[in-house]
Amino acid sequence: MAAGIRLGTGETYTPKQLARLLGYTEESRPGKVVRDYLRAKNPKRTKYQPWVLTEAQAADVLANVPMKR
Repeated sequence: MAAGIRLGTGETYTPKQLARLLGYTEESRPGKVVRDYLRAKNPKRTKYQPWVLTEAQAADVLANVPMKR
């Protein structure tokens, strides 16, 4: 997991929350970097639906989306 970020058990997360954890706080479209990763990983997902991520999905994002420098 990215830099020791811990997730709460049984919680759900949004791309915006995860992007903030990864240091993407100044973007014009908050969470876009996370949504881009999720779309690449899930190309058949129905478009225009909100992302609500489980703890396992959030852990995958944190492990694969780089922290902002």
